Amino acid sequence: MNIALNFFPKINENMLNRIGYQATQYEFSYIHDGDVQLLETNFLDNKGDSIGFTDPRHEWVPEDHNLIIRRTYTINMLNFLFGPKGVANNKAEVGIGIIWSSKSSNNRGTKKIATFSKDKASPVTFNSELTFFPGELRESINIQTVIFISSPGVPLPGEEHIGNEPGIILGILDNYNIIIEGNGSVFPIVEVNQSSMPLWWVSCDWTDPQEDSFDEENVRICLNRAHPHFKILNYENGLKDSPMLFDIVASAIQIIIQKVKESDSWNEIIQGQNLLPGSVGEAVKYFIDTFDWETNSPDQLALTIRKDLESRI
Repeated sequence: MNIALNFFPKINENMLNRIGYQATQYEFSYIHDGDVQLLETNFLDNKGDSIGFTDPRHEWVPEDHNLIIRRTYTINMLNFLFGPKGVANNKAEVGIGIIWSSKSSNNRGTKKIATFSKDKASPVTFNSELTFFPGELRESINIQTVIFISSPGVPLPGEEHIGNEPGIILGILDNYNIIIEGNGSVFPIVEVNQSSMPLWWVSCDWTDPQEDSFDEENVRICLNRAHPHFKILNYENGLKDSPMLFDIVASAIQIIIQKVKESDSWNEIIQGQNLLPGSVGEAVKYFIDTFDWETNSPDQLALTIRKDLESRI
């Protein structure tokens, strides 16, 4: 076994505070018929470093649409990065870059987004944009923002201990895991065309909620385009502009949760036991824990789902 040891200073929490590093939330969008469509960001854990997104139009799927990820960064005090007490010598040029990886799709990449030297006036603000083709990503993508040596400089006395090789990473500024599909991304809503059926219904086709995936194959809300009331559903504009769609989704979520509650594994599910990643059970537990929905009775479940959804749209 080989163990790599770094004997040069690296960014730590104290240094992050000193340089005044700031970054906006990630913004997600995609192109549909030549127009940019914005996706809504959701934080999936208490720490905020796991992120999902939803499409108000209920159209985005990773296999058929591209994905654009944007963000803005600011460093308020560049000078603290340089010199004997910093992470780069006074003559070096440092860069900010992105390292991304999607294990499930076996893809990874890097992108340089900014470079600067000590002479650059503070604060500095810069933007990043990543664009992924349809089908390029699956399940999740990890994005690290890093600082590295872009161009080495001649060390001054007292700077000999500082890293100076081109490309060496001086530290991770932040690290996020973005859910591309599953419980944090696309809620399974499909359109059907069946004249003999009602406007909508829920199909719960899973066998084991602890193992079966939360996707269209196992659970879906069916919206019937053949129904005469479909035209007043205003489906394309999402929940915010369609009270009828809002009530359909709220009712469907309640049905799904109550169906899972009928299973023999309910107690294990709410305790987070024996749940496969991306399973129906994991999605239901996520909904309940994150949005504080009350499951003790059908009327309280219906009430808390609607109160929560209304507060977020």
